[in-house]
Amino acid sequence: MPTMYMLIGVPASGKSTWREQYKGDALVISSDDLIEEYAKSQDKTYNDVFKEQIKIANKIVLENVQAAFAAGQDVIWDQTNITKKSRKAKLAMVPEHYRKTAVFFATPLEEEWQRRLNSRPGKSIPAYILDSMVEMLEMPEQDEGWDIIEYHLNAKEPK
Repeated sequence: MPTMYMLIGVPASGKSTWREQYKGDALVISSDDLIEEYAKSQDKTYNDVFKEQIKIANKIVLENVQAAFAAGQDVIWDQTNITKKSRKAKLAMVPEHYRKTAVFFATPLEEEWQRRLNSRPGKSIPAYILDSMVEMLEMPEQDEGWDIIEYHLNAKEPK
């Protein structure tokens, strides 16, 4: 049975580290990866191109997800996916025969979170946006349609 892993968490909570440590053959689909790839091709930073590329990257993510599902591939969907509303639309795209796995990452404690955020040169997010994301972060619940929920509660709990 193919599996879709949806990574859920604020920036620098451990999503990309988890996917790098994952040992399966799943196709990683990430808007950040697309933006970073484009920035590199233009000899620019993520921050330099984010505003012009985010809508394009999100469109490509949806196209890539649909193609992966059509091919029956395992998928790691690496975006923040912080609200039930945003996840609902994405889960509606997943074919019935797929195992739907939520992989939730709690927001790290402040000092660790700042260390992680600061370790990403050329990629910064304004504090007010990060604070808003922390406030909006909702833990996944079984009634959303998940077959499996994996929790990485390495820090403070979401509200």
